[in-house]
Amino acid sequence: MSLETVTQMAKSPEKAKKPEKSQAELRAILEQKLITLKSVLQEGIREYEQAMKDGVFEDEDEESKGSGETRKETMQKKLADTVNRAERMKQKLDSKEILPQTTPEISASYTHPDGKKETITIELEANLEEFLSFYKKTGIDLPPDFEDAIRDIWDTNQTEIEEAIEQNGFNDILVIPATQNIEELKDKMTMEKGYYTTPDFNKEGGFASVVSPNRDKPRLILVHDSQNLKDRPELKQTLNIKGQDVKLDQALSLEDYIIFQRKYFEETGKHLDEDGWTWLSSKAGARLVYSDWIPGNHRLRVSANILGFRDGSLWVRPSRCFF
Repeated sequence: MSLETVTQMAKSPEKAKKPEKSQAELRAILEQKLITLKSVLQEGIREYEQAMKDGVFEDEDEESKGSGETRKETMQKKLADTVNRAERMKQKLDSKEILPQTTPEISASYTHPDGKKETITIELEANLEEFLSFYKKTGIDLPPDFEDAIRDIWDTNQTEIEEAIEQNGFNDILVIPATQNIEELKDKMTMEKGYYTTPDFNKEGGFASVVSPNRDKPRLILVHDSQNLKDRPELKQTLNIKGQDVKLDQALSLEDYIIFQRKYFEETGKHLDEDGWTWLSSKAGARLVYSDWIPGNHRLRVSANILGFRDGSLWVRPSRCFF
């Protein structure tokens, strides 16, 4: 090997390869997760049986008809989801398939539109701890298996997460629980003077009418942490996009956006999208929802419009969702 080659290798070292776990170690980790999940399931069954005895699934006097049944269905779905996760783990163990390596952090190289290169690193556990503290502060009740569910999502989608960062420059991640009750969520995520909902949104039924993808699943969502879309060329290029051209599987839902807004405010004291609206993936009736922060009114504005609508201050905040 020539001196020139050695010198070049020293200048451009390869990225250090992280030590890999043996298959036995990976299998032991998965087995422990399954044991933990079985304990969670047993506890969930006990809670369900106790709720049956206590009449929790009966409508209270001041409640609308069917409220108790809704509580019952919610608990049943939580149990069913836990059973499905346990079955998938057991199938993976029984199949003797080669288990993939997973890492607590993902680093990826991203090339900006101006050619500048950046190494973006996202670490799961630190973000998870931040969100657990955030949800505790805001009064969001999390299921007992939430942390394990999030770690499973991370482990399963590491390759896709890394590719999404490389292709789009995502530099932050949201850790979101199932968000099936948007009325309760919005109340707990209230900032300053709350919300302003427009007539277009209200005539479709307001928050109660909102339909969002993946709201029944815990999820990890890659995003850009820019306060305003004009702060990044990747986001600015979506300016003036019609609702019908929004890639709904790559946009935040209203629930995701409300959580992102409050979390960003907790960290920075500022609000997202003070200089323009952003399309979301949620629908109210036949209309697509969009939102922004109104600095003068100190409120989060929520609106909806027909899919063919466009405006010079309306764009989309791209994201990638994994569940």
